[in-house]
Amino acid sequence: MATLAHDLRYAIRLLVARPGFSAVAILTLALGIGATTAIFTVVNAVLLRPLPFAGADRLVQVRIVGRKGGIFPLPDADFLAWRGQNRTADAVAVYDSGMATLTGGGEAERLPAAAVTDRFFDVLGVRPIAGRTLQTGDDAPGAPKTVVLGYALWQRRFRGDPAIVGRSMVVDGEAHVVVGVMPPTLRFPDAETGLWRVLTMEPPRRRGPFYTLGIARLQPNRSIVELQGNLDAVSRAVKRQYPGPDDWNFQAIPLQEAIVGDVRAILYALLGAVGFLLLIATANVANLLLARAASRDREIAVRGALGAARGRLVAQLVTESVVLALVSGAAGLAIAWWGTQALVALAPEGIPRLEEVRLNAAVFGFTFGVAAACGLLFGLAPAVRAARLPLVETLKDGGRSGAGAGHRRAQRVLVVSEIALALMLSIGAGLMIRSLAALQRVNPGFEPSHLLTFRLSLPQARYDTTEKVRAYYNTLVERIEALPAVRTAALTKSLPPHLLQVTDNFMTEGMTLPPDRSAPVGPLVFVNESFFAALGVPLLGGRFFTARDDSTAPGVAIVNETLARRYFGSASAAGKRIKIGGPERPDNQWMPIVGVVGDVSYSGRGTPPEPTVYLPFRQASSDTMYVVVRAMDDPRSLASPIRGVVAGLDRDVPIARVSTMDELMAESVAPPRFRTTLVAVFASIGLLLAAIGIYGVMAYAVGERTHEIGIRAALGADRADVLRLVLGEAAVLAAAGVAAGLAGAAVTTRLVRALLFQVEPIDAVTFAGVSALLVVTALVASCVPARRAARVDPMIALRYE
Repeated sequence: MATLAHDLRYAIRLLVARPGFSAVAILTLALGIGATTAIFTVVNAVLLRPLPFAGADRLVQVRIVGRKGGIFPLPDADFLAWRGQNRTADAVAVYDSGMATLTGGGEAERLPAAAVTDRFFDVLGVRPIAGRTLQTGDDAPGAPKTVVLGYALWQRRFRGDPAIVGRSMVVDGEAHVVVGVMPPTLRFPDAETGLWRVLTMEPPRRRGPFYTLGIARLQPNRSIVELQGNLDAVSRAVKRQYPGPDDWNFQAIPLQEAIVGDVRAILYALLGAVGFLLLIATANVANLLLARAASRDREIAVRGALGAARGRLVAQLVTESVVLALVSGAAGLAIAWWGTQALVALAPEGIPRLEEVRLNAAVFGFTFGVAAACGLLFGLAPAVRAARLPLVETLKDGGRSGAGAGHRRAQRVLVVSEIALALMLSIGAGLMIRSLAALQRVNPGFEPSHLLTFRLSLPQARYDTTEKVRAYYNTLVERIEALPAVRTAALTKSLPPHLLQVTDNFMTEGMTLPPDRSAPVGPLVFVNESFFAALGVPLLGGRFFTARDDSTAPGVAIVNETLARRYFGSASAAGKRIKIGGPERPDNQWMPIVGVVGDVSYSGRGTPPEPTVYLPFRQASSDTMYVVVRAMDDPRSLASPIRGVVAGLDRDVPIARVSTMDELMAESVAPPRFRTTLVAVFASIGLLLAAIGIYGVMAYAVGERTHEIGIRAALGADRADVLRLVLGEAAVLAAAGVAAGLAGAAVTTRLVRALLFQVEPIDAVTFAGVSALLVVTALVASCVPARRAARVDPMIALRYE
């Protein structure tokens, strides 16, 4: 123990005695450790830490899986059958995430909400801080409407008044009794959920619509496999009661896996990228320590001559490396704290559990564990050198013999490793940059400039008929179009490029389906007659909707080009017929297709065009609609006048999600832009560290070979010869690193195939461009040592030796 304490004191004195060296090494390693810790902090919170519910490992999500692995919500028929035949879960429930309009007691407010069945809170195992949760029977038809408030809403709107329990409040135009308030830790199904209202289900007449997700708490000692067996039996019973396609079945997966979704691959890719950066930083520090070890040969030889065992010397050097690494780890924590805050602030929507991201004991343990591992790793090279140091020869030479061949070989191996790692990381960044560029070049199918969008939801109790809903929206469009600087206004249920609200089955005339297969599914979009002109969607055949396509006229539809070509063989589908629903809905009417329009994306810009059906708003309306306004100039300038128009029609109708279409276009590519930016930053830092490593090795090599260069110059070598000598050595190192990096990248890039868009993992342009960049970087980093070598005076060099 005393020996360890002595080694620690000596290591600390050594750091203080050489502040320049220590600062460079600590900063280099702290960058790698800090970046790695920041990403790990997010990975730990999102992927590794259990959900914040009691017995979280027993929580399961239940959904419908269709043909080709498509995931769909549950219909009422399936849930009611499952609840009645449940044999494996303590409690089951379904929920529907959405928005709700809260009126009364202040300004109308549109906020995230969830409609849930009676055992929802029992499944999660969460207790209220005031009142009660929903009870068995609260969701029965005819039962009083009840609602449970979220903590944030309770504090903000009701100032934490405990007397709110038992009062009535108006949600979407219907009176609900507040029965409880939940703790601030409940952030499900979404972090912003403000209230949970009861979801009442009437006995279904058919198997549909599909709109809820199921959750269950497994009974103790029951497995998810047993639950799946129970669900399979329920599915067979449902299909007997509601005959139809056989390719829609229950699927049960752990709730945490369902919440994480596709984010898992993205976060692990980022963790892998930052791991490469950490390895580059570690190799850089190892090179620094090797250079310092050569200058300490005489010290090590003297200590050995005075009786210090080689094992004792190795232990001292390893201790010095670990102390350096732990100090770097402490500095890395400061960088990680800042980096974590930046990650959470800049992260796009869709990454779950970000509110749980924080530095904690697990993160601290990870940080110092990584730091210690790095210390051992980069401390091995100087320790092995010390163990092999010839004491007598070193003392005879006075410690001026310089590095041996093994020392120089180790330095070169480390530099080659840095170049290879930097190349692999940079190629990954290059692929993502090209992928993002390809995604941004995708034609959205409309003209996004000068468009302002917002969403309205009418209170269902007040607007309880389709006539009232249509009258409100038609009047709204007329008044908005009367505003100065407005070209036109339009209505749509779904908003491009990524706000899809409704999908449904459809059948084209003459389509035949096998008994076990459901009808195709695609976006179903309700639009008014000005929608296509307002967005600039081209008409490829037939006509647009008109004001005559109302409830008194026969039903009509417009389809997109993809549907027309896929199911009619060409874009000339006008005059053909289509109907919504599959064979299980035989009473649905066949509608003539009056027009074919260009493809517009509603599921994201990276999603291939989907067969889309448009119905006229005057025939198929909804109380929740997006309004699209084309402005003559800056669309943001219309926000205030439009708010006045909405308030003038009905003050209890809140306006939500106001944004320009350009902002929505940027939002639709926010996730790939976020991860691309991060990987590009990591790659840039890795490239800089690799350049520093090359510079250090070449500068050290020039210093070691000063005598040789002097002899060459004395024998007639000119400056160009010396420059070629140094730059040639750098080129050899760069070539070796590039070769190793290309081989590694050919393997690692395949792991991120799912994150790429219209770019292959082995992309010749990216591989060649990044390789050239690394070679140029290596040569540029070697220019200063090369010029220094070219200026060596042979007389001074030989006299010094």
